[in-house]
Amino acid sequence: MASRELGEVPIGGRDVLRALTSRTCSALRAATTAGLAVLCATAVAPIVSAEGAEAAQDPVRMVLDRPTLTTLEGRGFGFAALLGAPHAATLAELRSASPIYADLARWIADDVKALRAEMAANRRPLHEVTDDNVGRIMDLRWLASPLASFRLIGALNRTDRRDFTALTDQPSCGEVRLIYRLAYRFQRGATTYASRLPVNINAVFDAPRGPDGACPDLARIWTPPPGLSRSGDRAEWLAAGPLRGLFLRQIEVNAQVVRLPSGMETELGGQAIYLMRVFRIDGDHLVPKPLENTPDVARLSKDAALKARLVDYVRSHLPEIDRGVYQLPDAFLAEKALSFSTFGSARMANHPFASLFASSDFAGLAYEQLSYVASPAGLIARLDDNTCTGCHQGAATAGFHLIGFDEPGTSPFNVVKVPISPHLHADDVRRRAYLLALAEGRAPETFRPLSMTPPADWSRPGLPAAATAAATMACLLPQGETALRTSWRCGDGLACEAIAHNPRLPVGTGQCMPKRAAGIVSGMACLSGELVPGVAPYLDRFRIVRQINSPSPSASPSSYTCRPAKLGVPGGSAYRQCTEAERAFAGKGASGEQRPPEICAFVGGKAFDLCVATDNFAKCMSASVARGNRPACGEGRFCREDFMCQALPSNLAGAAAVAKDTGYCSPTYFVFQMRIDGHPDPERGVP
Repeated sequence: MASRELGEVPIGGRDVLRALTSRTCSALRAATTAGLAVLCATAVAPIVSAEGAEAAQDPVRMVLDRPTLTTLEGRGFGFAALLGAPHAATLAELRSASPIYADLARWIADDVKALRAEMAANRRPLHEVTDDNVGRIMDLRWLASPLASFRLIGALNRTDRRDFTALTDQPSCGEVRLIYRLAYRFQRGATTYASRLPVNINAVFDAPRGPDGACPDLARIWTPPPGLSRSGDRAEWLAAGPLRGLFLRQIEVNAQVVRLPSGMETELGGQAIYLMRVFRIDGDHLVPKPLENTPDVARLSKDAALKARLVDYVRSHLPEIDRGVYQLPDAFLAEKALSFSTFGSARMANHPFASLFASSDFAGLAYEQLSYVASPAGLIARLDDNTCTGCHQGAATAGFHLIGFDEPGTSPFNVVKVPISPHLHADDVRRRAYLLALAEGRAPETFRPLSMTPPADWSRPGLPAAATAAATMACLLPQGETALRTSWRCGDGLACEAIAHNPRLPVGTGQCMPKRAAGIVSGMACLSGELVPGVAPYLDRFRIVRQINSPSPSASPSSYTCRPAKLGVPGGSAYRQCTEAERAFAGKGASGEQRPPEICAFVGGKAFDLCVATDNFAKCMSASVARGNRPACGEGRFCREDFMCQALPSNLAGAAAVAKDTGYCSPTYFVFQMRIDGHPDPERGVP
């Protein structure tokens, strides 16, 4: 998300770095191992790793190293300090000390209450705490909890965003983004309760021009000196260099506010709703800002003249839209958006332009003069992808692109292995090429591909060639490939197949699936079907059409059966039982291309499911004892839509070697920190 108006709030010494840790920062290559294509990056990110190692002196693009971020928080870059209350240790204290935060909490609460009333009117009541298969809603007490705070999870160098600020009346030299995530930690007896929740706040800063009006050498400023082996040294360098002298432009919110469990949404495998907002600071208050390139569907649907003006604007700005760098005028834009999962890439609500327009509205344009968009269908897909909802449900992880690493001491059953989305992984390659061009005095390539595009080769002039997509990764269905002049294909032995088909979308997407049974891996979708729209997006339905990737009628260690969506696995899940050797991780432990395609991990189980309803977090974590094969994931290998890479507990017997570099793909809402419900009481904790 982003917005257009620039603010005037100086923050002394704030900037960003990119450190994906030595295991998560790597370079680009595609391979195929045991039927599963692997994208492995090696040298894509220069950054300072969690272990203190340094890559070649590339400019830093992300700082994700947990010790460095914690040190930065103590040096004035914490969320409370950002809002003028540096001594507020909890959200209860922050709400009392910061009028700005109190206003932010009020805006979120008002939006949540409005959604709750609307859903109740549509016979979808919501509850903060419940044991039943009914809708769950964010407990607003978290926003003033004495147990919680917003923790810094990432600092991002977005020098490339200068292409967008240049289109405003207040251009800058790019952006720096500090991203915070809601978290709690408290002690009851000998038990520590600690988790994060799916609520992100993005503080967006402008990198200012110099006194002469020119941009400083940001590539040099972001290049760390040699020898920064300690987190304190890295934080000091950031604070005194790249993060110094920035101006806070806006605050962005992306929060899961509703979750509908799989026992209620038996064919969709559950649902979640995310609230998206952007604010500027005006004194002690927040003022909503339009969401970048995200049209107000409700208002445009009722105003034919305004809708016609939007068509005219698109028609007259084709070259900019074709390249992916443009700013729609505020008159067309929404100030609030809701995005929806599961199957977020195919949900109509996440495609506002496809909801408003047909291909005929953009017929007859000079597509032959464009370099990327080739048809009206491709134009609508391009416009949708550049909206907030389209981007955050395209190659995202549970509606987010950055989740960050967990604090030490987090329950081993609640740890994220890969802290970024597939889109961020791929886009980092582009950002690196952009910064290196600046460092070499060349004009950087400004083109942006669709957000679900795999990593591409940006080293040559012209549009980049994308790598082939790995198994279960996003792809364009054959009829959609002609909508764009350059696209990507699935890897060897794979074909693009619709899992959640939406015939109303002009360009359909699918997942790369094996052409032969030998390529099946646990965790692949085993049910394909069609989305059936409801009168409201949360009333959408999924009609199962056929079963795939599961030839066996029952589970065994030698063949794959289909676990149904009602178990919380959207699209179902191909499943094979573990052999005794797999349970002991015999022969496992390799990483990268040698990482096994599947691993004997955790599959929840009845004890875990029953425990979730008790809100006893620690007990639920320890009750997750059922084992079964899951897709292996880790550096450069991601999970399919609605799944994420979870860490394998290293204290599991025999798992230490494989757990170092390998995680397992888990349904997103099996991971406690990715669901807004089921956590302890925000005020009392656990009695």
